[in-house]
Amino acid sequence: MAKSARWILAATIGLLASIGVGASAAHYLQEPYNPGFLNFPTIVALHVVLGGVYLALAPFQFVRRIRSRHLDYHRWAGRMLVSLGLVIGLSALFIALVIPKGGWPERVVIGLFGSLFLFALIKGFLNVRAGRVALHREWMIRAFAVGLAIATARLIFFPALLITMADPTEKRFGTLLVVSLGVAFVVHAGVAELWIRFARRSGALRAKRAKLKAKGVKAE
Repeated sequence: MAKSARWILAATIGLLASIGVGASAAHYLQEPYNPGFLNFPTIVALHVVLGGVYLALAPFQFVRRIRSRHLDYHRWAGRMLVSLGLVIGLSALFIALVIPKGGWPERVVIGLFGSLFLFALIKGFLNVRAGRVALHREWMIRAFAVGLAIATARLIFFPALLITMADPTEKRFGTLLVVSLGVAFVVHAGVAELWIRFARRSGALRAKRAKLKAKGVKAE
């Protein structure tokens, strides 16, 4: 059961990361949905391009085989991704606060989850610097889950736009965007917490079995 869950999660993450990377690449192949992007091209470019790089590389940080066999790469890539994540998070906050498409609701949603992304990223970095590897992994899961939510938001937004709004107004477009982002962020944050608790339980069971085995007792 645990193995099946991991495979399903890995496939889902791979699909969503691919969507996020594709969206970053497609950004410059179409007119921006938010005209405000044209007023701050450098900040938008940093967010879009670095966001694509982050989504392309971050999933590999959670692959146990890579961590165990290529620890130096894992550490180097981790430091780079934290740096990228800080730029991505801060640029997301700037875009949402200064040129939001969905007005104040977008400011609130992006402000909340953008801050959570940055907080989790910093907590993860500080924990690994202090040698608390398990806590480091948990906070990085939270940060990645929030960052990956942008791909899920697209999967919600575009089909809903096609189904419900043949000729959407600016207000409706912005509302649907905010709802899609909010739902995606909440779902991803919830799944991250469930997975963290599942991993804690699995780790505790493995530790118990190892202890019993060391004592020569057969685990139930």
